[in-house]
Amino acid sequence: MKIQYLFILACLTILCAAITEQAEAQQESGYEFRFAPDLWYNDVDGIRLGIRTRGQFKGTFDDGPHRLDVGLWLGTWFPDMPVSYYLRYTNPIDAISDFNSEGSYGLISSYRAGFHQHGLRIDKRWQPGFNEDEFSELYAFSGFYQHVDTEYVAFPSIWQTEPIYYLNAGFEHQLLTQTGVWNWKANFWTGTAGDEDFFATFHAQMSKNLIISRSFGIRMRVAAGAVSNDAPAEQRFQLSNAPGIDWMKSGFFRAKGTIPMPWLDRGLFQFTGNGPALRGFNRTDIVNAQSGAPGLKGYFTALNVEADYPNPLDLLFEQIPVVGDFLRLRSYLFLDAARVEFSNNKSEILSNAGPGLALTLNIPDQIGKPRGFIVRYDVPLYVSSPSDNRDAFRYRSLFSLGAVIGF
Repeated sequence: MKIQYLFILACLTILCAAITEQAEAQQESGYEFRFAPDLWYNDVDGIRLGIRTRGQFKGTFDDGPHRLDVGLWLGTWFPDMPVSYYLRYTNPIDAISDFNSEGSYGLISSYRAGFHQHGLRIDKRWQPGFNEDEFSELYAFSGFYQHVDTEYVAFPSIWQTEPIYYLNAGFEHQLLTQTGVWNWKANFWTGTAGDEDFFATFHAQMSKNLIISRSFGIRMRVAAGAVSNDAPAEQRFQLSNAPGIDWMKSGFFRAKGTIPMPWLDRGLFQFTGNGPALRGFNRTDIVNAQSGAPGLKGYFTALNVEADYPNPLDLLFEQIPVVGDFLRLRSYLFLDAARVEFSNNKSEILSNAGPGLALTLNIPDQIGKPRGFIVRYDVPLYVSSPSDNRDAFRYRSLFSLGAVIGF
């Protein structure tokens, strides 16, 4: 383990030295760093103080050569490893790049909340013309990860502590039509934990946003996934939440305490992502994780539908100059249904339905990617198989910081 850490440290030192040398050499050409303070909290680090910086050439707007994204933090409760960091270096590959259609490689290294991840990522984007809503993207990310301190983890059973050597690849295609947006995406993981057998997971989904007017519309998601029996716990799909590996992408869910544990234990918060996304079964996921039986070991197919209808607050937001173009309060009725296979090789059809609200603030970046937040409140009034053995029809609350059907 110490040799592994020394290797990571050596790689980081060489990478930082190369980036610094490049930046210094290009100062006359206008290379700049933008710094910002950062403050966060979890139950292990306490208040986490830090600084983030982005490096790029002036006027390139996050799409030039030698881009740098770095964060460095200190946990004020001084846990076993109080210093955490994130580093990504990105550089275009000229041979596969064109206007609005960049191909690039990136070196990524991070240690946050007890989770190591290090590797090389290659991305390629195709965008015809100037409409950022139409694009295709392909990526491949290879390296290793390891969770070395489960003290940070809200539910330890959804993680194992062996180092995983992996390949993660995916594809996304989005098309804008007269009836709305179509989106297709797929990704897979394959890897091994040391000398163990290889595992594999696959996930694919198709989403459609049918816009009737600003207040009326239908959003639909069809998804399917499969996971091999020997996949580690953090790679397994859950009924409502995303797999544990995706929790590491969110500061709210990466470590316990940012969202109070009593709220998580009661199943009040959903972390959306790959999987069936059955809103009414979030409590089932939590009960399974607490009992040491996390995730699905087989396959699933799922359908998620949201029907938007108008509400007075959203109509009020629409009247606000400028802000009204980015701020929405969606009101909708939802239906989630899925066929899932459990570890005992038995399959079951599960469903839930109810009303919901989603507050969205989105200011897209230079290639149309969302920047902002989604706060969602759903009420799964009907759940086909409640985990608490209560009535199928009853009032339930569910909060989320992301969308089930996102565009």
